[in-house]
Amino acid sequence: MIGTFQRLELSIGWKLPTYGNCRGFTLIELLVVMAIIGILAGLGVGGYRLARRAALEGRAQAEIELLRTALEEYRVEYGSYPRQVGSTPFFNLAEISTLTNLVEGIELLDPWERPYWYESTNRFLYSIWSEGVDTNTPADDINPSQAGY
Repeated sequence: MIGTFQRLELSIGWKLPTYGNCRGFTLIELLVVMAIIGILAGLGVGGYRLARRAALEGRAQAEIELLRTALEEYRVEYGSYPRQVGSTPFFNLAEISTLTNLVEGIELLDPWERPYWYESTNRFLYSIWSEGVDTNTPADDINPSQAGY
């Protein structure tokens, strides 16, 4: 029986359901399918936005840690952390010219293209943070030195 095969055939062929004289989907069926696809696409876009925001916040936290290391190098070299410039209680890190030499390759802008902010209360204490997504809302600031962060 080498090379001999028997072909099996179905006695009843496939037929699409018919509605009157028409064959195919009704408008209601198409609208239901389109609504389901729209809901699934909306959920996917929402999940993508949350994942992207979490990734940007993680990047900002990592850059803050790199800047903290650079500030420690600054303290070792100059004996204290950088002081305020002028009368403002805090300023952006790009204003510290000696610090920019210590952080070669590190951006002094957060992932939202705004400067990281720095505040030095005395010779041995400082705080560094990013304003986060919304500059008007302090609740979304990325500040690892803040209690409860």
